[in-house]
Amino acid sequence: MRFLTCTAAIALALALGACASNDEKEDTDPVELVDIKPTVELDKVWSHNIGDIDAKLYAMLEPGIADGKLVAANSDGDVIAFDRNSGDRLWKTDLDVQISGGVGVGLGIAVVADYRGQVIALNLDTGEKVWSHTVSAEVVSQPAVGSGRVVVQTVDGKLIGLDASTGEERWSHSTTLPVLTLRGNAAPVISAGLVFAGLDNGKVIALDVTDGIGRWDQRVAIPQGSAELERVVDIDGAPVIRGDLLFAASYQGRVAALSRDDGRGLWAHDASTHYSVDVGAGNVYLSDASGSVYAYNVGNGQIVWSNDKLLRRQVTGPVYFGDTVVVGDLDGYLHVLDPSSGQLIGRERIDSDPVRIPLLVDGDLLFAISDDGELVALRLQHRN
Repeated sequence: MRFLTCTAAIALALALGACASNDEKEDTDPVELVDIKPTVELDKVWSHNIGDIDAKLYAMLEPGIADGKLVAANSDGDVIAFDRNSGDRLWKTDLDVQISGGVGVGLGIAVVADYRGQVIALNLDTGEKVWSHTVSAEVVSQPAVGSGRVVVQTVDGKLIGLDASTGEERWSHSTTLPVLTLRGNAAPVISAGLVFAGLDNGKVIALDVTDGIGRWDQRVAIPQGSAELERVVDIDGAPVIRGDLLFAASYQGRVAALSRDDGRGLWAHDASTHYSVDVGAGNVYLSDASGSVYAYNVGNGQIVWSNDKLLRRQVTGPVYFGDTVVVGDLDGYLHVLDPSSGQLIGRERIDSDPVRIPLLVDGDLLFAISDDGELVALRLQHRN
């Protein structure tokens, strides 16, 4: 389970565990991988080690891609740009800060943030610092860049819109935090003049990206139970937008399809996840907190298939890549699933350290980063 932001959760978790007898204790070991007959391969195109990613503080340093450049960051303050196709290093900037959130790209800049709440924009072509601005609290998710704004979500429950050219704060939107939350925040998403964000209270909101005025909010998850730990319903995965639909999922809550324009709920299904979902081939794909992978019908939310062969392997959120579904795990493996059946059809190990940071798909390439900083670009190949 991901870190909680209140130390009382530790005592509560111990108390809950003490209530169970030895016979009731669940198996906590990751399942052993079974042999498969692969029908696809993930071929390495290029790789670089970019430096360590801080897993102890759950730094989610997702890379960003724009203008043919992939920009990645490590926890020690290095921001590095590579040619997306060849992997050639284009520039490297040492910011001498502990980076906690990033990398957002767009509008000619790459944006990261640190544990002190400092948001830093670099020139996408040269890596030179363009501006910095300190917000109210640390940022531990990827900033969103677009429509003249950089939008960050802070751990104190704020969404903040900055001018993309100068870094000046243009608006701020606050929400009340629950007593307990998971360590992490959902990355905001900018689309069609709006910014969408999943919140620690289980809601998704839409704001005008220019002025921060609220357009709608919709509850995805409803807290259940009497103990505060049972009532944690964070949305820590970025909302996913496909056409006029928005998809989001929460921890100990639900996965839901909403109208992008007004937030109207179209369908919802019980689920629990720390990550984003993804969409492809008529399905919505989700990795739940136990490690099972699910596919839901995009139109009505009915379960199409589930796969429990990766239980307790701390799998990442799934991505739809080519005509497959891919997740990473705690031993540095990438697992490939058939989107129509959920069967495992491929496997590739990129490192011995966990693959924890969300996978990134860009056209014909899949990008993965391990906690050791192994950045790998892969291409899908079908076996004859």
